[in-house]
Amino acid sequence: MQAYPDLRSGRFAVVADFENPAHMELFQLIKVSPQAEFILNTKRGRPETGRSCLQLTTGSPDDIVVLNNEHAAQWYLKRDWRPYNMLLMGVHAPGDKLNFEISIGAGPPDNRIAVQSSLPLERGWNDLRLDLGEVGERLAPDDVQELRFSITGADKPVDVYLDDIILTASRENLFGDPQNRDGDLYVQRMGRRWNIGAGGRFELTFANGQIVAWYNLASDPYRLGNLVRGTTLGPSPMIVVPSPTNDEGFGTLGTVVVARPQILEMNQARIVLACDWRFVDDPNARLDDRPFQRWLYAIYPSGQIYVTVECTAATKSWAAPQLGLAVTLVSTEENDFNTYAGPASPDASRTDRPACAWARSQSVDAFLLYTLSRDQASAQMIEQYDAERRRLSFVAVADSADAEVATWQCRLLLAPADEVSDEEALARAVDYAEPVAPRVELGSLDDSSGRTTPPGFDRTSGCFKIAPERGRVRFIIDGRQRPGFSPAFEIVSTDNREAWVYVNHLVHERVGRTATGNLVFEVPGTIRDKTVVEVLFRRRPNLEGA
Repeated sequence: MQAYPDLRSGRFAVVADFENPAHMELFQLIKVSPQAEFILNTKRGRPETGRSCLQLTTGSPDDIVVLNNEHAAQWYLKRDWRPYNMLLMGVHAPGDKLNFEISIGAGPPDNRIAVQSSLPLERGWNDLRLDLGEVGERLAPDDVQELRFSITGADKPVDVYLDDIILTASRENLFGDPQNRDGDLYVQRMGRRWNIGAGGRFELTFANGQIVAWYNLASDPYRLGNLVRGTTLGPSPMIVVPSPTNDEGFGTLGTVVVARPQILEMNQARIVLACDWRFVDDPNARLDDRPFQRWLYAIYPSGQIYVTVECTAATKSWAAPQLGLAVTLVSTEENDFNTYAGPASPDASRTDRPACAWARSQSVDAFLLYTLSRDQASAQMIEQYDAERRRLSFVAVADSADAEVATWQCRLLLAPADEVSDEEALARAVDYAEPVAPRVELGSLDDSSGRTTPPGFDRTSGCFKIAPERGRVRFIIDGRQRPGFSPAFEIVSTDNREAWVYVNHLVHERVGRTATGNLVFEVPGTIRDKTVVEVLFRRRPNLEGA
């Protein structure tokens, strides 16, 4: 547990650590090259965890170590992996540019399904982590029958040492409590994934910066119905019309994707995270100048998610003929979705309104609204349905452009199915595309960039930015002519000052601080009347020398 921080939760199972010679009962060698062999080495194990390990001498990528229960008598491979989310291994390599190939197989021999992964190795001991969440989407995690290991990238026979094969249920609460039922935000690390949600409302799972699970906690508190099973929610760039001379799409940009996700902000008002994908042919080469895809998410307790997406659209040797931005859902039942895709207007003739789409899932009682910003007013929304995989996609197709980088800004809304009517969905789409600025009576809208429409509105984070005046801010949200839907606000230049937020003269508790010290909060619910918001500040006392 000291050597592997992922085990500190105490929820793990040892597959083999080789300190007990009986562990070798699980292993067999499929020998192709004459040099191939494996032995129990009692001196070359990872020093922090013991002396013993499995030593593999391999002369071909077809020399394969098989781990199963075929000859087991005293020690067995655990078959039910459902309680675990990560497979850990310690592998010692003699040099760089080697890869550790692993295959996990489930089901009986005549109907076995296998998932393969390739993990790069560096010289010395490598802590390898394999995310089992994706594996569990493709095979039966309660019937794992065997593992297969091999080494690729060697041009001569090499000795590799394998130690500490461990299953773990690594969970760490980074912010908030995932068990809360009050709509409070939380962030939980689960292996190499993040669970981000609002208690009692929704939970999203991010893997490599992509949303791979969405649970409607209002009707599914035990997280049984994943609306993104086997795919990603998006929004994801896609090539709508493949080139007649190149049908590989983004794969032309590189054979490998290196993902760099990070959480930028965690507070009571919102969670902000980013991910940068780089397309490369060599994972160890310089990344900054490589083609990319990039996401920035701002997630609010109301279920509003503001997303900015950028991607390489052209290089010196490649250009995407037409790009789209896709949001995808998966149903557990046939004919599960009620859908709409079109302009954000109840009047079909109003084609000047930005495109939007929504879907209601009857099986898990959930609703998704996908709206483009006003800047993408010319984009068309296309609905696609794959009946065989029960996969629904909404694709916003933009006009072809000559720019090297394509940029989208959009908003997703996640809610229970009966919370948002069709009429309100259109109104919410219009509210995002054409937000109504608050009437600021004390303070000023922060329009320092001079490029926001309306002034002070930041589409990246979905909030109005307001600067205080004489230690106060006061503004009016007037929903009498057009309702507002959980508007968000960021009060700038508030660092080193205590603050209190009042909504209609009542203290507003769910307030956060950005990484730069600004105040951020959301006024929840549908605002149909005149709502007064006040923010008061007091400079923090200097206690030095007290």
